[in-house]
Amino acid sequence: MKPVKKILLVANTAWNLWNYRQSLIRALTQSGYTVVLVAPDDRFRDLLLQIPGVRFIALRHLSRKGLSPLQNLKLLLELSRIFRQEKPDIALLYTVKPNILGNFAAELAGDFKTVSVVEGLGYSGSAAARWRWLAALLYRLALRKTQKVVFLNRDDCREFLNKHLIRPAQAQIIPGPGIDLSHFQPAGNPPADPVVFLFSGRLLSEKGIREFAEAAKLLHRENVRAIFRILGAPDPGNPASIHKVEVAGWAAEGFLEYLGSADDVRPALAEAHVLVLPSFYREGVPRSVLEAMAMGKIIITTDTPGCRDTVDDGKNGFLVPLRDGNALSDVMQRVLQLMPEERLEMGARSIRKVKEEFSDEIVIPLYVTLLESLGRN
Repeated sequence: MKPVKKILLVANTAWNLWNYRQSLIRALTQSGYTVVLVAPDDRFRDLLLQIPGVRFIALRHLSRKGLSPLQNLKLLLELSRIFRQEKPDIALLYTVKPNILGNFAAELAGDFKTVSVVEGLGYSGSAAARWRWLAALLYRLALRKTQKVVFLNRDDCREFLNKHLIRPAQAQIIPGPGIDLSHFQPAGNPPADPVVFLFSGRLLSEKGIREFAEAAKLLHRENVRAIFRILGAPDPGNPASIHKVEVAGWAAEGFLEYLGSADDVRPALAEAHVLVLPSFYREGVPRSVLEAMAMGKIIITTDTPGCRDTVDDGKNGFLVPLRDGNALSDVMQRVLQLMPEERLEMGARSIRKVKEEFSDEIVIPLYVTLLESLGRN
């Protein structure tokens, strides 16, 4: 029985590895594994290299928005070359292109194990039918030989099984990306009034940002005493990204505030009472919601896969229909009608829920156990 010694983590950005995988990377290096990170180079590479025991290989040919067959062929060959040179025991593959082309590359490179982590279906989950069909075909072909396919919620797992994209023995659910509760924790309560509603996330239409703006505008016209803020940056690699000029235009109209972007979202969360994510993006489990829950915030999000997992409706937040700014404004009104102590209790329930279901203390051991089990097989 050969123990796992070298693990590759492959993702579409170094930002992704730093923001979502950092706790897992540290846990693996502290357990004695050699960890090699593979992603396109960006400013987060230097932060990742500060983690003891980590190496970084920059991908040159991964274009997140490119559909060029030639570009994807170059990425396939690049990944295959890296796999042959590194000879990992296991490759952990994150995000769509690494999940698909990474598994094809693994077959070309030789006999080692892969684990694909499907963290939501992203814009492919709400794309036109022809693109969903193509994505399903590519997933079915790519995932034939992967040892495990990890899902963050039961809805996505069920969909892959119902469409016969994977075998039941391949499926494993690990609840969410994990959240470091020592980093995200309550920072005192903001003043009871006015209530601050915060949208925190990439500026994607499919994250429901326009619905948030619509609801804010409706309430502003009714002279509701509340503050509406947006924190986030565009995502040029994503077809659903909107330009920050549009957001700045909303701010110029006076019904919301645009905070720009920030590497550390905690100060903005500390000043908010409610995190609003009206997403129809097919999230895995949205990290922005978990961050807000850990800091004791009420959650308003959509009744859709991944998002609905974070809310016990009426307990720590509220679920709203997709693409419905009017329904969203109605729910915001419900929050405004709560007494301050009721809002604090809902925030406390968010803390309890994230601690019991989504914390690093729960999620990271599940990944480590999975990797150890594959090393023994």
